[in-house]
Amino acid sequence: MAEENNSQEKTLDPTEKRLDKAKEDGDILSSKEMFVLGSTLMGLIVLLCLGMLSKTILVGWTSLFRWDHPEGLEVLRVFSSELAFNLILGGAAVFAFPILAAVLFTQLIVGGSINFSSKAMAFKPSRINPLSGLKRIFSIKGLVELVKSVFKVVFLISVSGLVIWTFMPKVLYLSSSSLSDGFQIFYQSLLSLVAALVAIFAIIGAADYLWSRHQWLQKLRMNRQDMKDESKDSEGSPEVKSRIRRLQMEASQKASQRAQAVENISDASVIITNPTHFAVALKYEPGVRDTPYIIAMGKGPLALRIIEEGDKASISRVRSPLLARALYFTGDIGADVSEDLFSAVASILAYVLQLERGAKPTFEDPDIPSDLLYDEFGSKL
Repeated sequence: MAEENNSQEKTLDPTEKRLDKAKEDGDILSSKEMFVLGSTLMGLIVLLCLGMLSKTILVGWTSLFRWDHPEGLEVLRVFSSELAFNLILGGAAVFAFPILAAVLFTQLIVGGSINFSSKAMAFKPSRINPLSGLKRIFSIKGLVELVKSVFKVVFLISVSGLVIWTFMPKVLYLSSSSLSDGFQIFYQSLLSLVAALVAIFAIIGAADYLWSRHQWLQKLRMNRQDMKDESKDSEGSPEVKSRIRRLQMEASQKASQRAQAVENISDASVIITNPTHFAVALKYEPGVRDTPYIIAMGKGPLALRIIEEGDKASISRVRSPLLARALYFTGDIGADVSEDLFSAVASILAYVLQLERGAKPTFEDPDIPSDLLYDEFGSKL
């Protein structure tokens, strides 16, 4: 009983197949705080770049409020509104596209890939079920998230207040400063505030990443039964594997038998070829065996070897592609020729016999039954 309970405990690390399955289902490692860190850091970079172009931006913005004649105010109002709208859209794009790239890059770093899963995007009724939503809100996980959010907000407000307090003396004297000095102090204060927030988000993001990774791996952990089931699905059942091994052994034995049969080529009566892809050596002994039978057969390199050994032993060779393929795919070493091929083989043997007697007969390719016509891959024509 104890061993059974231990086997049900999920204490084993997930396999690559389990991780790939989770990725297909849209269950990938993610961290909300890392996304906040990535977008905030990109925002800081954009602010630094905009600081170099601030003068040009301000000049363009102030030009919207200039006019020479009051009579042209109605036309300028429409024209300036359009320019202002385009400027605002351009500013939004300046922030939006880099932050989108930062979010995608953060996911690539955290999760190892950017994954778009159709299963994750599929409609699930549980997502709009109020009871399921309430269970998520008032669960232990929801309580932990609430406590984390409260601590995070308090911490960020404290750091922001400290940064603002540091720049407060300069802010108090802005009334006696020029507009350019005011913008410079505001810009420095904003950069310092965002940089401080980035530092805080880096600490929070690292902690959240480690915790999210731990929870994600815990959820994907496997027990011994899961490992057995996965192995069974990957490699097949023991019965299937046993059958595959048996077929492999039979194929190996057959190949070995055909290779050894080449040694008996000198006893053949005729070799029927394709001309080089297939070769079948037949033997016919009227007083010993009533029907011709196959003593060697091969395809590819083995066929070439049969032809070579037959030439060394001066065995007659006849080219008949259809008959050679029919004999190869319907017979086996030591087996009699198929009854449907008796007539074709008999005509070949008669042709060879006339050649051996010194005659010069005309060769005619024998007729093969339509159901015994094969191509070089064993499919019926």
